[in-house]
Amino acid sequence: MTQEEIRKILNVGVMLSSERDFNKLLEQILSSVMELAHCDAGTLYLLDGDVLRFRILRNHTLHTFSGGDGTLPDLPPVPLSPENMCARALLENRTIHVEDVTKSRDYDFSGAARYDAMTGYHTRSMLAVPMRNRSGVTLGVLQLINAMDEERRIRPFSAEMNLVLESVASQAAITIQNVRYIREIQELFRSFVRAMS
Repeated sequence: MTQEEIRKILNVGVMLSSERDFNKLLEQILSSVMELAHCDAGTLYLLDGDVLRFRILRNHTLHTFSGGDGTLPDLPPVPLSPENMCARALLENRTIHVEDVTKSRDYDFSGAARYDAMTGYHTRSMLAVPMRNRSGVTLGVLQLINAMDEERRIRPFSAEMNLVLESVASQAAITIQNVRYIREIQELFRSFVRAMS
């Protein structure tokens, strides 16, 4: 790992601990993780009952970005089924790496295939990292797509990045939980003020 990569990791920690706007926080989490992993696309899902909901979606090649302003991307949620790679990462609480989704038979990549057919994109390498808080509760999943080399050619995600991304994802989950607590306290206070007036 280079000095520059170490500096970026430390900067991510500082940035996450200072952001209090929930939507900006989610946007910064995905952007930072994508930069660290040198990947072209990514999605941040949050657990909502028995599904994973798209919160932020980004794809550099297609110049698409959705979800950072608080509106959810217009995509159906992912059921917590072990056939889905990101759902399996959450269910088994582990990072999952697939070098080439077109050759993998372990998961259902029909959604990626449909997306590629509609947009002309070429999904190949994929990494799913669960976001766990201090208590071990998984709040969501970061899904990263198409790691890129310096010439912008698609390559598999490097094994050494797994630990880095797991560490950042864990810190992200803790920050998400803290921001949620702050929002709940603020809402409780506002309700109290309304009741008193």
